[in-house]
Order: sequence, then C-alpha cells, then structure tokens
Amino acid sequence: MGRVTSLPPSPTRLILVRHGQTAHNRERRVQGHIDAPLDETGHAQAARLARHLRAEGVRAPRLLASDLARARATAEALHAELGGTLNLHPELREIFMGRWEGELYDELAVRDAELHARFWSGDPDCLAPDGENARVVGERVHALLEREWPQPGETVIVVSHGIAISALLARLLGLDYQQEFQTRRFLHLNTAYSVLDVDPDTREIQASRLALSPHLELV
Repeated sequence: MGRVTSLPPSPTRLILVRHGQTAHNRERRVQGHIDAPLDETGHAQAARLARHLRAEGVRAPRLLASDLARARATAEALHAELGGTLNLHPELREIFMGRWEGELYDELAVRDAELHARFWSGDPDCLAPDGENARVVGERVHALLEREWPQPGETVIVVSHGIAISALLARLLGLDYQQEFQTRRFLHLNTAYSVLDVDPDTREIQASRLALSPHLELV
C-alpha cells in the first residue's frame, strides 16, 4: 500500500486592488471622497482584472471594498467573476482631500504651490486644507484589516484607492511611507494590484509582489 501524502496547504493571501479609472482620473482632478463612478475605460479595466485573477487561480475570495462608487463597482466586477463574498467598508475610502477635492492638480500646483509640493513629496503628516493626512489614512485602513485578517488558506481582496493602499503597504511592510512614495514603488495604476502572502497567525508578510498590472498590458 503506497504512502499517502497530504497536499500542501493553500496559500493565505491578501490582494490589494486600486479601483478602475474615472473621469476625475482622466482629467487629473483630485478625488478624495468625491463619489465619482467608473468611466467606460474603468469598467473595462475591472472586467480585465477579474478575468486575469480567475486565470491566476483566484476563487471565492472574501472581498472588502471602499463604499465609494468607483471602488464598489470594481469590487462588484471581481465578485461577479470570482464568486465569494463582498462587503463594503467606509474605512477603506481614499484620503479625504478637503477643499482640494474636485480641483485640477495642475492648477493647485500653481495656486497652492508650497503645500502642493509638500503633500506630493509624500510627507505623511501633510494634509490638504480641511483634509486628512496619510498617517491617519494608514491607521484607519490598517485597523479595518486587523479585524478582517485572512484566515488559513483564505484569499482576501481589498479594493481601495491609491494613497490608502500606499499607506497600508508602508504599515504592513514596515517601510517609510515618504521614502517609498518618492520612489513610486507603491504607485498603483487604475486596477493594478499587489499580492501579499501572509501568515494567518503571526500576521507576518512572507512574500510580496507590488503594483502589478499585466492585465493592462493586453490593450
């Protein structure tokens, strides 16, 4: 009688996804908490990402998404293709940009030049007028993830926003937010994603692949 060998355990994974494109992205306007929907390109990006993740073997994930329309629609496309569950969480919203929301980046670079330059240098304590800073964003997103940490063999997909994901990655990987922001290593194009293999017990990050976008290279 042959020896019975057990299959290796399924990986415990955390996948961080930025939402698809909106008109504000296309026009280079500050979004923050503005509830901009996906545009036609954004919907196509979300559908391509869903098919790509399915081809990569992702099945029945637990989806956690920002409740803003652009993230919700991206998550719904993933849910339709991959199955699993989907829950919305306001804690996963983008950084609140206060009085800058809706403004063009290029105009702010002239009108509020000093503050604009400091913010986009990645200073985690800098905030737009009446907004919040990246340090606070990282804390609220991380606190939600601590409560929703992947269980053994589970894949959790977090659908969120650019700065929110960057701030979360800095916390999870124990890296300096400003330094990584300046290198643009955490920069996620619309529907780009990062994959973290995690230990469900110690919550140690065992491996990471950051800001992936192979599905966008097909067009």
